[in-house]
Amino acid sequence: MNMNQQTSEHGRWNASNLDLERVFFKFSPEAEEQFKYYIQNLGELNQIRNFIISKSDFPRFESELEMCREEIEHGQRFVVLEPIEGLDYNEIQMYCWIISNLLGTPLVQDQSGTRLIHIYDRDKTKRIKDGVRYHQTHESGAIHTDNVNTPLPWQYLVVGCVFPAMIGGENIIVSALSAHDFLEKKAPDELAVLKENFWWEYRGISSELYQAPIISYNNNGEPMFRYLRTYLESAHLKAKQPLTDKQIHALDALDATLNMSEFQIKHRLKEGQILVAYDSQILHDRECFTDYPDSISVEEKRAGENGILRRSLERAWVKKIEKIL
Repeated sequence: MNMNQQTSEHGRWNASNLDLERVFFKFSPEAEEQFKYYIQNLGELNQIRNFIISKSDFPRFESELEMCREEIEHGQRFVVLEPIEGLDYNEIQMYCWIISNLLGTPLVQDQSGTRLIHIYDRDKTKRIKDGVRYHQTHESGAIHTDNVNTPLPWQYLVVGCVFPAMIGGENIIVSALSAHDFLEKKAPDELAVLKENFWWEYRGISSELYQAPIISYNNNGEPMFRYLRTYLESAHLKAKQPLTDKQIHALDALDATLNMSEFQIKHRLKEGQILVAYDSQILHDRECFTDYPDSISVEEKRAGENGILRRSLERAWVKKIEKIL
Protein backbone atom coordinates (compact mmCIF):
# COMPACT_ATOMS: atom_id res chain seq x y z
CA MET A 1 0.00 0.00 0.00
CA ASN A 2 1.40 3.39 -1.00
CA MET A 3 0.08 5.87 1.54
CA ASN A 4 1.43 8.86 -0.37
CA GLN A 5 -0.78 8.39 -3.40
CA GLN A 6 -3.94 10.44 -3.79
CA THR A 7 -7.06 8.58 -2.69
CA SER A 8 -10.37 8.62 -4.52
CA GLU A 9 -12.01 11.82 -3.24
CA HIS A 10 -13.36 11.16 0.25
CA GLY A 11 -13.90 7.47 -0.40
CA ARG A 12 -16.09 8.03 -3.45
CA TRP A 13 -14.81 5.16 -5.56
CA ASN A 14 -16.39 2.67 -7.94
CA ALA A 15 -15.31 -0.57 -9.58
CA SER A 16 -13.34 1.24 -12.28
CA ASN A 17 -11.31 3.70 -10.19
CA LEU A 18 -10.66 1.91 -6.88
CA ASP A 19 -6.93 1.99 -6.15
CA LEU A 20 -6.13 -1.62 -5.28
CA GLU A 21 -2.59 -0.72 -4.22
CA ARG A 22 -4.14 1.12 -1.30
CA VAL A 23 -6.46 -1.77 -0.39
CA PHE A 24 -3.99 -4.58 0.32
CA PHE A 25 -1.52 -4.00 3.15
CA LYS A 26 1.39 -6.26 4.10
CA PHE A 27 3.08 -5.71 7.46
CA SER A 28 6.85 -5.35 7.33
CA PRO A 29 9.06 -8.31 8.38
CA GLU A 30 9.99 -6.43 11.56
CA ALA A 31 6.34 -5.84 12.46
CA GLU A 32 5.45 -9.48 11.77
CA GLU A 33 8.29 -10.68 13.99
CA GLN A 34 7.07 -8.42 16.81
CA PHE A 35 3.60 -9.93 16.46
CA LYS A 36 4.85 -13.53 16.39
CA TYR A 37 7.07 -12.94 19.42
CA TYR A 38 4.10 -11.49 21.31
CA ILE A 39 1.73 -14.40 20.65
CA GLN A 40 4.16 -17.32 20.92
CA ASN A 41 3.51 -17.86 24.64
CA LEU A 42 -0.10 -16.69 24.88
CA GLY A 43 -1.82 -20.05 24.48
CA GLU A 44 -5.27 -20.31 22.88
CA LEU A 45 -7.63 -17.48 22.00
CA ASN A 46 -9.94 -18.11 24.94
CA GLN A 47 -7.01 -17.50 27.28
CA ILE A 48 -6.26 -14.01 25.94
CA ARG A 49 -9.75 -12.52 25.58
CA ASN A 50 -9.42 -10.71 28.91
CA PHE A 51 -5.80 -9.64 28.45
CA ILE A 52 -5.04 -5.93 28.22
CA ILE A 53 -3.21 -5.62 24.91
CA SER A 54 -0.68 -2.81 25.05
CA LYS A 55 0.55 -0.93 21.98
CA SER A 56 3.99 -0.84 23.59
CA ASP A 57 4.27 -4.62 23.20
CA PHE A 58 4.76 -4.26 19.42
CA PRO A 59 5.38 -0.60 18.51
CA ARG A 60 6.34 -1.21 14.85
CA PHE A 61 3.28 -3.42 14.27
CA GLU A 62 0.99 -0.85 15.88
CA SER A 63 2.49 2.12 13.99
CA GLU A 64 1.94 0.34 10.67
CA LEU A 65 -1.65 -0.43 11.67
CA GLU A 66 -2.12 3.30 12.32
CA MET A 67 -1.26 3.92 8.66
CA CYS A 68 -4.14 1.61 7.78
CA ARG A 69 -6.46 3.47 10.15
CA GLU A 70 -5.80 6.65 8.15
CA GLU A 71 -6.85 4.87 4.95
CA ILE A 72 -9.94 3.40 6.65
CA GLU A 73 -11.13 6.74 8.04
CA HIS A 74 -10.07 9.21 5.36
CA GLY A 75 -9.17 7.23 2.25
CA GLN A 76 -11.08 4.47 0.50
CA ARG A 77 -12.67 3.46 3.83
CA PHE A 78 -11.40 -0.14 3.92
CA VAL A 79 -8.23 -2.21 3.75
CA VAL A 80 -7.39 -5.91 3.53
CA LEU A 81 -4.53 -6.91 5.82
CA GLU A 82 -2.45 -9.64 4.24
CA PRO A 83 -1.70 -12.89 6.09
CA ILE A 84 1.18 -13.13 8.52
CA GLU A 85 3.12 -16.14 7.32
CA GLY A 86 3.16 -19.30 9.41
CA LEU A 87 0.08 -18.72 11.60
CA ASP A 88 -2.19 -21.67 12.41
CA TYR A 89 -5.96 -21.36 12.80
CA ASN A 90 -5.73 -20.47 16.49
CA GLU A 91 -3.12 -17.79 15.81
CA ILE A 92 -5.21 -16.32 12.97
CA GLN A 93 -8.03 -15.89 15.49
CA MET A 94 -5.55 -14.12 17.78
CA TYR A 95 -4.49 -11.92 14.84
CA CYS A 96 -8.12 -10.77 14.44
CA TRP A 97 -8.56 -10.20 18.17
CA ILE A 98 -5.34 -8.22 18.57
CA ILE A 99 -6.06 -6.05 15.49
CA SER A 100 -9.51 -5.30 16.93
CA ASN A 101 -8.09 -4.30 20.31
CA LEU A 102 -5.41 -2.09 18.82
CA LEU A 103 -8.04 -0.25 16.77
CA GLY A 104 -10.34 0.34 19.74
CA THR A 105 -12.80 -1.54 21.96
CA PRO A 106 -14.51 -4.68 20.57
CA LEU A 107 -18.23 -4.51 21.41
CA VAL A 108 -20.62 -7.21 22.62
CA GLN A 109 -22.44 -8.86 19.69
CA ASP A 110 -24.89 -11.25 21.36
CA GLN A 111 -26.70 -12.07 24.60
CA SER A 112 -23.75 -14.18 25.76
CA GLY A 113 -21.45 -11.17 25.77
CA THR A 114 -19.32 -12.40 22.85
CA ARG A 115 -17.00 -9.76 21.40
CA LEU A 116 -15.35 -11.87 18.70
CA ILE A 117 -18.02 -13.80 16.78
CA HIS A 118 -17.11 -17.03 15.01
CA ILE A 119 -18.80 -17.09 11.59
CA TYR A 120 -19.58 -20.47 10.09
CA ASP A 121 -22.54 -22.46 8.77
CA ARG A 122 -24.10 -24.02 11.85
CA ASP A 123 -27.13 -25.72 10.28
CA LYS A 124 -27.90 -25.87 6.55
CA THR A 125 -31.65 -26.09 7.27
CA LYS A 126 -31.84 -22.66 8.95
CA ARG A 127 -32.57 -19.49 7.01
CA ILE A 128 -32.17 -15.75 7.60
CA LYS A 129 -35.86 -15.19 6.76
CA ASP A 130 -36.78 -17.46 9.68
CA GLY A 131 -34.96 -15.21 12.15
CA VAL A 132 -31.50 -16.80 12.14
CA ARG A 133 -28.62 -14.34 12.21
CA TYR A 134 -26.72 -13.94 8.96
CA HIS A 135 -23.38 -15.18 10.31
CA GLN A 136 -24.87 -18.55 11.29
CA THR A 137 -25.80 -19.62 7.74
CA HIS A 138 -24.22 -20.36 4.36
CA GLU A 139 -26.73 -18.16 2.54
CA SER A 140 -26.00 -15.07 0.55
CA GLY A 141 -27.75 -12.18 2.15
CA ALA A 142 -28.23 -8.62 0.98
CA ILE A 143 -25.83 -5.71 0.81
CA HIS A 144 -25.75 -4.19 4.28
CA THR A 145 -23.87 -2.60 7.13
CA ASP A 146 -23.33 -4.43 10.41
CA ASN A 147 -24.39 -1.54 12.65
CA VAL A 148 -28.10 -2.46 12.48
CA ASN A 149 -28.23 -4.40 15.76
CA THR A 150 -27.68 -1.40 18.02
CA PRO A 151 -28.28 2.37 17.85
CA LEU A 152 -24.93 2.99 19.57
CA PRO A 153 -22.30 4.33 17.15
CA TRP A 154 -19.17 2.35 16.43
CA GLN A 155 -16.61 2.59 13.66
CA TYR A 156 -14.74 -0.49 12.46
CA LEU A 157 -15.91 -3.82 11.09
CA VAL A 158 -13.14 -6.42 11.38
CA VAL A 159 -13.59 -9.73 9.50
CA GLY A 160 -10.75 -12.24 9.40
CA CYS A 161 -10.61 -15.44 7.37
CA VAL A 162 -9.49 -18.50 9.34
CA PHE A 163 -10.34 -20.85 6.46
CA PRO A 164 -12.19 -20.30 3.14
CA ALA A 165 -15.08 -22.34 1.74
CA MET A 166 -14.66 -25.06 -0.84
CA ILE A 167 -16.73 -22.97 -3.29
CA GLY A 168 -18.10 -19.44 -3.05
CA GLY A 169 -18.22 -17.00 -0.17
CA GLU A 170 -16.91 -13.98 -2.08
CA ASN A 171 -17.28 -10.65 -0.31
CA ILE A 172 -19.07 -7.83 -2.15
CA ILE A 173 -17.94 -4.33 -1.13
CA VAL A 174 -19.70 -1.06 -1.98
CA SER A 175 -18.81 2.58 -1.25
CA ALA A 176 -21.69 4.13 0.68
CA LEU A 177 -20.54 7.60 -0.37
CA SER A 178 -20.74 6.74 -4.08
CA ALA A 179 -24.15 5.11 -3.64
CA HIS A 180 -25.42 8.19 -1.80
CA ASP A 181 -24.16 10.52 -4.57
CA PHE A 182 -25.97 8.44 -7.19
CA LEU A 183 -29.24 8.53 -5.24
CA GLU A 184 -28.89 12.27 -4.67
CA LYS A 185 -28.68 12.77 -8.42
CA LYS A 186 -31.10 10.11 -9.72
CA ALA A 187 -33.61 9.61 -6.89
CA PRO A 188 -33.71 12.64 -4.54
CA ASP A 189 -37.26 11.97 -3.37
CA GLU A 190 -36.39 8.40 -2.41
CA LEU A 191 -33.22 9.61 -0.69
CA ALA A 192 -35.33 11.96 1.42
CA VAL A 193 -37.39 8.98 2.65
CA LEU A 194 -34.23 7.08 3.61
CA LYS A 195 -33.32 9.97 5.93
CA GLU A 196 -36.51 9.40 7.94
CA ASN A 197 -36.76 7.03 10.92
CA PHE A 198 -37.32 3.30 10.41
CA TRP A 199 -37.79 0.54 12.98
CA TRP A 200 -34.85 -1.73 13.84
CA GLU A 201 -34.35 -4.70 16.16
CA TYR A 202 -31.51 -5.73 18.45
CA ARG A 203 -31.45 -9.14 16.74
CA GLY A 204 -29.52 -11.67 18.79
CA ILE A 205 -28.94 -9.11 21.55
CA SER A 206 -32.39 -8.34 23.02
CA SER A 207 -36.09 -8.27 22.06
CA GLU A 208 -36.26 -4.48 22.09
CA LEU A 209 -36.80 -2.25 19.07
CA TYR A 210 -35.42 1.17 18.25
CA GLN A 211 -35.81 3.84 15.56
CA ALA A 212 -33.13 5.38 13.34
CA PRO A 213 -32.78 6.56 9.74
CA ILE A 214 -31.03 4.51 7.08
CA ILE A 215 -28.94 7.53 6.09
CA SER A 216 -27.70 10.22 8.44
CA TYR A 217 -24.72 12.57 8.27
CA ASN A 218 -21.58 13.10 10.33
CA ASN A 219 -20.10 16.45 11.37
CA ASN A 220 -18.32 16.71 8.02
CA GLY A 221 -21.57 16.30 6.11
CA GLU A 222 -20.65 12.81 4.90
CA PRO A 223 -23.41 10.19 4.66
CA MET A 224 -23.49 7.39 7.24
CA PHE A 225 -25.50 4.26 6.43
CA ARG A 226 -27.42 1.79 8.62
CA TYR A 227 -28.95 -0.93 6.46
CA LEU A 228 -29.99 -4.56 6.34
CA ARG A 229 -33.39 -4.82 4.72
CA THR A 230 -34.50 -8.16 6.17
CA TYR A 231 -33.80 -6.96 9.71
CA LEU A 232 -35.62 -3.68 9.02
CA GLU A 233 -38.67 -5.46 7.59
CA SER A 234 -38.78 -7.82 10.56
CA ALA A 235 -38.61 -4.90 13.00
CA HIS A 236 -41.51 -3.11 11.28
CA LEU A 237 -43.65 -6.23 11.62
CA LYS A 238 -42.79 -6.52 15.31
CA ALA A 239 -43.59 -2.83 15.80
CA LYS A 240 -46.93 -3.42 14.05
CA GLN A 241 -46.10 -0.61 11.64
CA PRO A 242 -45.97 -2.08 8.13
CA LEU A 243 -43.77 -0.29 5.64
CA THR A 244 -45.62 2.24 3.50
CA ASP A 245 -45.61 2.12 -0.29
CA LYS A 246 -43.35 5.18 -0.27
CA GLN A 247 -40.89 3.47 2.06
CA ILE A 248 -40.89 0.26 0.02
CA HIS A 249 -40.22 2.22 -3.15
CA ALA A 250 -37.30 4.02 -1.47
CA LEU A 251 -35.84 0.72 -0.26
CA ASP A 252 -36.18 -0.72 -3.77
CA ALA A 253 -34.31 2.28 -5.17
CA LEU A 254 -31.54 1.81 -2.61
CA ASP A 255 -31.26 -1.93 -3.31
CA ALA A 256 -31.16 -1.33 -7.07
CA THR A 257 -28.34 1.18 -6.58
CA LEU A 258 -26.30 -1.06 -4.28
CA ASN A 259 -26.62 -3.96 -6.71
CA MET A 260 -25.28 -2.04 -9.71
CA SER A 261 -22.09 -3.77 -10.81
CA GLU A 262 -20.32 -0.44 -11.36
CA PHE A 263 -20.46 0.23 -7.62
CA GLN A 264 -19.28 -3.22 -6.50
CA ILE A 265 -15.97 -4.94 -6.11
CA LYS A 266 -15.66 -8.59 -5.12
CA HIS A 267 -12.91 -10.27 -3.14
CA ARG A 268 -12.74 -13.77 -1.71
CA LEU A 269 -10.78 -13.51 1.52
CA LYS A 270 -7.84 -15.89 1.65
CA GLU A 271 -6.76 -17.79 4.74
CA GLY A 272 -5.22 -15.28 7.14
CA GLN A 273 -6.50 -12.11 5.41
CA ILE A 274 -8.42 -9.55 7.48
CA LEU A 275 -10.90 -7.04 6.08
CA VAL A 276 -11.16 -3.83 8.11
CA ALA A 277 -13.85 -1.37 7.00
CA TYR A 278 -15.42 1.84 8.24
CA ASP A 279 -18.77 0.17 8.69
CA SER A 280 -21.19 3.07 8.16
CA GLN A 281 -19.44 4.10 4.91
CA ILE A 282 -18.74 0.67 3.41
CA LEU A 283 -21.59 -1.71 2.68
CA HIS A 284 -20.89 -5.37 2.12
CA ASP A 285 -22.40 -8.76 1.43
CA ARG A 286 -21.27 -12.35 1.11
CA GLU A 287 -22.18 -14.72 -1.69
CA CYS A 288 -23.48 -18.16 -0.78
CA PHE A 289 -20.93 -20.90 -0.24
CA THR A 290 -20.47 -24.65 0.06
CA ASP A 291 -18.10 -26.25 2.56
CA TYR A 292 -15.96 -29.32 1.98
CA PRO A 293 -17.72 -32.67 2.65
CA ASP A 294 -17.40 -33.81 6.27
CA SER A 295 -15.67 -30.54 7.22
CA ILE A 296 -15.49 -29.62 10.90
CA SER A 297 -15.78 -26.46 12.95
CA VAL A 298 -12.89 -24.75 14.74
CA GLU A 299 -14.40 -25.87 18.06
CA GLU A 300 -14.41 -29.51 16.89
CA LYS A 301 -10.82 -29.22 15.69
CA ARG A 302 -9.75 -27.69 18.99
CA ALA A 303 -11.44 -30.60 20.76
CA GLY A 304 -9.22 -33.05 18.87
CA GLU A 305 -11.26 -34.01 15.80
CA ASN A 306 -9.43 -34.44 12.51
CA GLY A 307 -10.63 -33.02 9.23
CA ILE A 308 -10.63 -29.99 6.99
CA LEU A 309 -12.21 -26.87 8.42
CA ARG A 310 -15.53 -25.38 7.37
CA ARG A 311 -15.51 -21.83 6.05
CA SER A 312 -14.54 -20.01 9.24
CA LEU A 313 -14.27 -16.29 9.84
CA GLU A 314 -13.95 -14.08 12.92
CA ARG A 315 -15.85 -10.81 13.26
CA ALA A 316 -15.52 -7.87 15.62
CA TRP A 317 -17.43 -4.60 15.92
CA VAL A 318 -14.96 -2.02 17.16
CA LYS A 319 -15.59 1.35 18.74
CA LYS A 320 -12.76 3.81 18.34
CA ILE A 321 -11.30 5.22 21.55
CA GLU A 322 -11.20 8.98 21.08
CA LYS A 323 -8.04 10.67 22.30
CA ILE A 324 -8.49 13.27 25.04
CA LEU A 325 -6.57 16.43 24.16
